[in-house]
Amino acid sequence: MNLKPLLIVPPVVLGIWGFMLMTKPSETVSEPQEQAKLAVRVMTVTQEPLVLSATGYGRVEAVQSWSAVSQVEGRAEDVLAELAVGTVVEKGEVLIQIDPTDYELEIAKTEANIAAAQATLAELTQQEENTRSLLEIEQRVFEVAQAEFDRILTLSQNGTVTQSSLDTERKSLLAEENTLIGLQNTLALYPAQRASAEATLAVRQAELAEAQRGLANTTITAPFRGRVSEEAIEANQFVSVGETLLTLDSIDVAEVVGAFQPQSFGNLMRAAVGPQLENVTEVDATQVIEYMDQSNVAAFVELDFAGEVARYPAQPQRFRGSIDDETGTLGIAVQVSEPLVSKPQQQTPPLEFGSFVSVVLEAQPETGLISVPRAVLQQDDAGQPFVYTVSADDTLALTSVTVGAVTGDRIIIEGGLTDGDRVLLSTPSPSVPGLALEIITVDGADQ
Repeated sequence: MNLKPLLIVPPVVLGIWGFMLMTKPSETVSEPQEQAKLAVRVMTVTQEPLVLSATGYGRVEAVQSWSAVSQVEGRAEDVLAELAVGTVVEKGEVLIQIDPTDYELEIAKTEANIAAAQATLAELTQQEENTRSLLEIEQRVFEVAQAEFDRILTLSQNGTVTQSSLDTERKSLLAEENTLIGLQNTLALYPAQRASAEATLAVRQAELAEAQRGLANTTITAPFRGRVSEEAIEANQFVSVGETLLTLDSIDVAEVVGAFQPQSFGNLMRAAVGPQLENVTEVDATQVIEYMDQSNVAAFVELDFAGEVARYPAQPQRFRGSIDDETGTLGIAVQVSEPLVSKPQQQTPPLEFGSFVSVVLEAQPETGLISVPRAVLQQDDAGQPFVYTVSADDTLALTSVTVGAVTGDRIIIEGGLTDGDRVLLSTPSPSVPGLALEIITVDGADQ
């Protein structure tokens, strides 16, 4: 009997039994897994006082800059010691002394000419007085001669004196008359001669003033306290008329013309100035600075220095009044007093000219406002603004909002959020409404 086929049965049975064992449903019940949560940073919004602000940018410049331009020529015989770019000089300090010799000689010569002109004028005055005296005497002599001639004429008519005696007396009368007329003519010329002498004196005096002015211009002094920004003069150098020798910048006050975006500046002005203009039908744009003063809008200049922000009180001065063609910004000029004075207690280093700074305008704080960082604001496909919020069950929600003015790095929310709402500070991924969240609360709305 052949038993080999029976040897195959056990392996087949074992295989079938193993397959059934592997495919048999497990009787163990698996525990439900907890849903994964997305960790997010969240801030709680509250109504609180908010300072509306607008920020512009510009460079620190000197309010006043003066160039020393030579008005005379000559050798610079003396130059202020250590005069160089960066040197600080005081008001009235002598910076450059040009050789005054030529101008001193010119003054001496002109003064001599003036003395001569004055002597000529005095001589004319005396001559006029003498001529008047002679004229008075000659007038009386002529009257005597006229009387004598009349007497001789009467005698001649009576035949008492000869014709020859009458002719002699007539000649004498005519001579006296000629002398009288000559004195009168001489006296008539004195006004013109006096005017000529006075004109000559005036010319000499003008020459003296010119020479004195030239002498004064040989000494160049600082018109205000300042710092040398340009220098092109050395001792014993010959300078020509019109040559620029140095440039001085005032250091008592610095100015920054901040370039502001019109929308940012407009939002600030509406919030700060709007209430006082509610009943005004016309607003004069040239009075912007006055409106800012009346509304107590404060100005500051901020400088990034060694990782810190130094803040300097400033005073608004003027509104540029036009939009920049290239940047589309408008300018507000502010001034900072004593910019180069460091104040360690206030942690303000010197505000150097040329520094790139921020100009911050701040309105008085407003209460009852809700604001969020600008970075949390989102837009849907239709362009409508919304923010990601946390619902009551700690899941993700999308909340539509109505936005207001932008102030600094924050934006005012006029509708959609209330006290206590929780807003995500970053965009979640994935951003699926209803997604479970692990809340990390961040204190303060500036985080």
